[in-house]
Amino acid sequence: MYHSVSVDNFFACTFISIYSVILHMLYSGTSMFTATSPSIIDTNNIRFPTVLTNQGNDYNSSSGVFTCRIAGQYWFSASIAKSSSNNVGYTYCFIMINGSHKMQMRHYEVNPLHAIFSKTASAGFLLNRGDRVQVGDCINPGFLYNGGMESFFSGVLIKPDV
Repeated sequence: MYHSVSVDNFFACTFISIYSVILHMLYSGTSMFTATSPSIIDTNNIRFPTVLTNQGNDYNSSSGVFTCRIAGQYWFSASIAKSSSNNVGYTYCFIMINGSHKMQMRHYEVNPLHAIFSKTASAGFLLNRGDRVQVGDCINPGFLYNGGMESFFSGVLIKPDV
């Protein structure tokens, strides 16, 4: 009788351990974020402090930087909005990886109509662990419209390296 209880306990503990490992693998093997409401830190960095999702906690809303925890294929998208009522004809920013320009969002105005205009850039990238992705190196960043979800920064791990 004592032997069967110990075998049952062994299997129960083994199942719980395997289940915990699987949950850890599932959680730690994902990375996805979406953040909105841009706030200017300086011309080299814009942060998006309103975080809608941050699975894996790889996006830092204080710095505006996504730091790659899992090497692999990622998809990033960013959008900047500009109000035409602020009397500047253009503004632009880049999606940057490790400080290098990768994709540009540029808005030029012709005959402003007091509206909000946005530009979006999206692309897939191969990232290594520790790579840093952000939106920045902007021209006229003070004229970005920060009224809410018109501007955003988002990324998702598509396929981890194995």
